[in-house]
Parts: sequence; C-alpha cells; structure tokens
Amino acid sequence: MKLAGDRTLGRLIKWLRILGIPCEMLPVRHPDEIPGDVLFLTRNRRLASPKTLVILPDRLEEQLSFLFVRQPQLKREISPFSLCLRCNASLEEISREEVFGLVPDFIYQTHNKFRKCPRCGRIYWRGSHPKRMLRKLETLSLMPKVGG
Repeated sequence: MKLAGDRTLGRLIKWLRILGIPCEMLPVRHPDEIPGDVLFLTRNRRLASPKTLVILPDRLEEQLSFLFVRQPQLKREISPFSLCLRCNASLEEISREEVFGLVPDFIYQTHNKFRKCPRCGRIYWRGSHPKRMLRKLETLSLMPKVGG
C-alpha cells in the first residue's frame, strides 16, 4: 500500500519519512483525484472516501498513534532515516571523500558516514537531530529504547 497526504498533514508526512515510510504529498481537492493504489491521509473531512484516512487528532504524537492503530502493518515498514525528508527518495550511502566540500568542515572532520539523496542531492549524517528524533520515536513506542 502506498501512502500520500495533503498539506494539512505536512508535519505527519515528514515524520513518516523520518520513520522510513514513504509518503508523497499530493495536491488533492476532490476524492476522485486520489490515485487508486494510494491510501490518502488528510485532515479535510470533505475528502473522505474509501481511499482516504481522515486523521482527526491535532497533535503529531496523536496523529502517529491514530495512523498506526488504523494501519498496524505500517510498523513493519519502519526503517528510520532511510528516506530523504525533502523528496521521499531512498537514501544511498556515499563515501566520506565524496562529501568533501559539500558539508561544513566540522561535519567532515567529525563524521565518517554519509548518505545522499539521488533525486535532490541533499546530504545526511548522524548529528544531534537524529538523536532527538530517535528519543521522540522511543517515547511514542515506535522505536525500541537504546542504551540507558
């Protein structure tokens, strides 16, 4: 099952990508515009249809819980930090040498592992953002706790 959503759930779509669950953002104004092979996520009740999951909660944590209760099979797809947050493409490992001059000097000197989006070229590394994101995912019981 493919996921897509609209701008009403931009933050949820970003967090699904953080979790490694592909989710496109589509500009849909009518249920007939939703592709047949997609479960469409929205807060817009006017788009309700058999192909739509209307996300009722306001807060991100509650939206994620709501989605995973209604689509529990999504938990099996969790693969954190494997997708580009900007364009939803699968990230590819690249060598440290390949990022020379493309990342800040401090990052180049202090990190060894990098990933790159083949679509938009954005470069990712494990800094403080992923650590904070993992802690948030642990509190939502979407990731096992690592370390004490």
